[in-house]
Amino acid sequence: MAEVGRQERPVFTWNPVEQMWIQERGVDAKAPPTPNDIHAIQTWFLDTDEWIQTVLGPMGRQLAEQWRGAHRVPDSAIVRKLAAPKRRNPLPFAVAAVVLLALIGGVAVGAPSLLTPAPDASTAPKPPQRSVAVSPNPDDSAVPAASLSASPDPSAVPTNAPVATGRPATPRPTAPPTPRPATPPPDFVSPAIGPGGTTFHFTFVGLPPAALYRTSYTRGSTVTGYANGEVPPNGTVTIDLRTSSSFPPDIYFFTMRAADVVKTVSFRISS
Repeated sequence: MAEVGRQERPVFTWNPVEQMWIQERGVDAKAPPTPNDIHAIQTWFLDTDEWIQTVLGPMGRQLAEQWRGAHRVPDSAIVRKLAAPKRRNPLPFAVAAVVLLALIGGVAVGAPSLLTPAPDASTAPKPPQRSVAVSPNPDDSAVPAASLSASPDPSAVPTNAPVATGRPATPRPTAPPTPRPATPPPDFVSPAIGPGGTTFHFTFVGLPPAALYRTSYTRGSTVTGYANGEVPPNGTVTIDLRTSSSFPPDIYFFTMRAADVVKTVSFRISS
């Protein structure tokens, strides 16, 4: 009861889908001018002449959840002061680079001597052995007494063995991507715009089961109670609002309250 009679300051939220201002709360007032960024969800307070960084109202939060990434802070509300970059002395970096180059050069010079092993008698190459052949005929003086024959090099003998070729690697089959679970649809109204006498169908999801709910619709600062009931086990409530030709053309807000959950969906009566 303490809130009865108190006039809240008017708050408007820019709807980037319908390209229009939606009055969140407060007394009836003239809508502000069109913002610079018409594709972003923004909030405007009429008691100031500047953009305010604040938490959006119920309709703004619903729009920001439905169109993620559309809520941006205008550039005129951000003031940044960039500090002058500090200059660094390049001398320590130059000295470090010289020392690093000297270390790399010393390692490159000493690496061959460290990696080459000392010669060993067991591993040293042996001269080729020579065989002496004695002639059985002593009168054959024209034939030399010894014939020198060098042992052939095994590596010089040609081979006709087939060259083995590697088989191309078979690509492994890849598993199909796992489909992501579908997210539940947001609260919505069908149709969203209609003349007086239209029946608007509202659907609210994610409500606490077995909780008592109450609904109302708001035009400007006038709040009218509507239907009450109990949330079904699936947490989804579908309710119809039957309007008449006496409903004046304007933006209306249909609100659902169940336990500590409050949800709002807007609709419009056209002329």
